[in-house]
Amino acid sequence: MRPELDSDAGRSSLACTLNSGCDCVQVLVSAVEVMSRRAGLSERDVNRVMLAVDELFANIGRHGYRGHEGQVEMVAVCDDTELRFELRDHAPPIEGLDALRVHEADGNGALRGGGLGLRLIDAIMDEVRHERLADGNRWVLIKRLKK
Repeated sequence: MRPELDSDAGRSSLACTLNSGCDCVQVLVSAVEVMSRRAGLSERDVNRVMLAVDELFANIGRHGYRGHEGQVEMVAVCDDTELRFELRDHAPPIEGLDALRVHEADGNGALRGGGLGLRLIDAIMDEVRHERLADGNRWVLIKRLKK
């Protein structure tokens, strides 16, 4: 794990690479907490965002790498409008949030069966995206900041 923190006027970023099969979750949660506080989130929202990113990291290890050790690259970026976490793994491409969505008549994407962790993440974050890559998965979690 090599955290790198970068900051300039109105924008902060942090990047690190973690092993999914080790005790890196504390490092991950600490990094998420630092970025969430820099974003000016309330104590409640700091804790919720930490929970969402932690849940995604656990899902990557459990479902993506199927309990085997693998690398997860995280980039966190905070600017004046949003706090964004991007997690990239090299596990076999999986069905993401879109596979769990049922597009209802009103256009809402309600979640269906299974995926309790993804339901939690989706409820906490303002936007959740998953991209299947040829050699893994890319997840983007966004929390919009109130001005």
